[in-house]
Amino acid sequence: MSTSKEQAERLKAEGNALFAENDFAGAYKKYTEAIQQDDKNAVLYCNRAACAFGLNRYLDSCTDATKATELNQGYAKAWSRLAQAQMSLNRPDQAVNAWKRAVAALPVENMTAAEKKQRESYTAELATVQAKLVDLEANPREPKEYVRTRASDRLPWDRAVTLIPGLQASRQWNSSAYVITKAYFEWQQAVEHMKLGKDVRTPNGLPGYFGKLGVIAGLSNALLSDERVFHIADADFIERYNKQLMFELTQTRAWGDRGARQIMEQIPGRLRSEGWDSVRPAIAVTVRAWIMRAFMEEKLKNSIEAALEFYTSALDLLQWGKELWKDVPFEDKGAVFRPTFIRGIKCLRLDAFMAAYSKHPGENSKYSLNELLASAEDLLAELQDIPEQPGPDMEDSAFFLSFFRYPLGQAHAMRGFYYHHTGILKRKKEGICEELMNHYMQSSQAYLKAASYFPIDDEKHAGFLHTAFDVQFDVGGPVNYLLMILDKLNDAIPRMKPIWEYGADAQYGAHAAFATDLKFREKLSRAAEGVSEEERGRMCMRRD
Repeated sequence: MSTSKEQAERLKAEGNALFAENDFAGAYKKYTEAIQQDDKNAVLYCNRAACAFGLNRYLDSCTDATKATELNQGYAKAWSRLAQAQMSLNRPDQAVNAWKRAVAALPVENMTAAEKKQRESYTAELATVQAKLVDLEANPREPKEYVRTRASDRLPWDRAVTLIPGLQASRQWNSSAYVITKAYFEWQQAVEHMKLGKDVRTPNGLPGYFGKLGVIAGLSNALLSDERVFHIADADFIERYNKQLMFELTQTRAWGDRGARQIMEQIPGRLRSEGWDSVRPAIAVTVRAWIMRAFMEEKLKNSIEAALEFYTSALDLLQWGKELWKDVPFEDKGAVFRPTFIRGIKCLRLDAFMAAYSKHPGENSKYSLNELLASAEDLLAELQDIPEQPGPDMEDSAFFLSFFRYPLGQAHAMRGFYYHHTGILKRKKEGICEELMNHYMQSSQAYLKAASYFPIDDEKHAGFLHTAFDVQFDVGGPVNYLLMILDKLNDAIPRMKPIWEYGADAQYGAHAAFATDLKFREKLSRAAEGVSEEERGRMCMRRD
């Protein structure tokens, strides 16, 4: 009978063979089985870190690489894998430290040719990351896509709240005013609670922090309701947030930056020994911290890759727990396992995935259009039986829109994005052809469908109408179809402005395209004057 170490070596060899074929998932499984036989083997953790990295699971890669360096502090390759994972998580300062340790772990004399090459490679990587860190410190990146606060009466939530009484009096539920107002109240309450936190001294004289639990929950709930609520009104917001986060992570003994797979391994043991009262808040704070981290990585640091990793980790952990504890009441396992909460994360991840493909497009992009489409179709299937409107209690309107109607609209928009960009790839290869025209029409119609799920007073309604027109006009479309879209846009703009005229999209120029669209509407209307509806259907116009 073979020993555990011999079994581990056999499994490692099988993992190595799979890794060589780029079967990272298969190799990851083999290394995991090997670790179960020999959990003090640094090489196994280092190899599994490489698999996780290949699967774009940078938190898990970081966790395993760290474990490998703990088992063998002189393991250069493990330090290099840790550095790579840290960079993918947008932590250049920590990556610099890891690369330094990787270089220091290599011999400095009597080196083999392979060791010389390795030292040169690691030294070059260290220099690259150090240069990036210097550049970031010298040239801070301009955050994008969040509201720069000005006079309060111009902000979307302040405008929206004045409209609520009239909407309620007339029994109108389909308004973005409900959504952004609710999101703002949740955000603002959490910020006010965060301001109650204080720097303190521990009994042994060390610096500490004492705050109110639930702030991370309030902020993340607001983002899931409507991500456009994110704004920074106080110069010390980030500093306060970081202290609050560390306080809640410590108080709940949450898992912080460990990878989802390691957390999945640890939860059952903690649940057996400590019960749900310990595990529930730890899972909640871990997941909510990932949501906040993902959002800020994308919007404040322009780091799409890191954002996707945190959203994906949150979804993996919740989907795992949802299946494992499907018969456990929500009161025990927590609100983060509710379908609407998980759906909110799916929507944020879809947006980040689309942004990642836009940044790195093409047939060989690691952000697959097919994966994007599959995620959109999954969302549509999940929501196929929802009612057309909320119940009689008008207070449910914001929740219904945020977690039912808006996700439907977003899923259709992702389908539009898929057909548009597969069309772009086909156009580069084959030029204008019938199949290409079908792709563009499918895209335009999907964006048109997306617009229908957002209230006419939401800027997203107008935005998707713009995209529906822009996509079709790019390759040419029937004049009556193009005019139909532009007529809807013309109706939507004055309904949108009372709330969204000074929102983030407007501040960053997105609304400027609407004025251009309306000029095209005038041009198309003139071309269609005196022409029958049937002839309009045969007339096609495209962008010059």
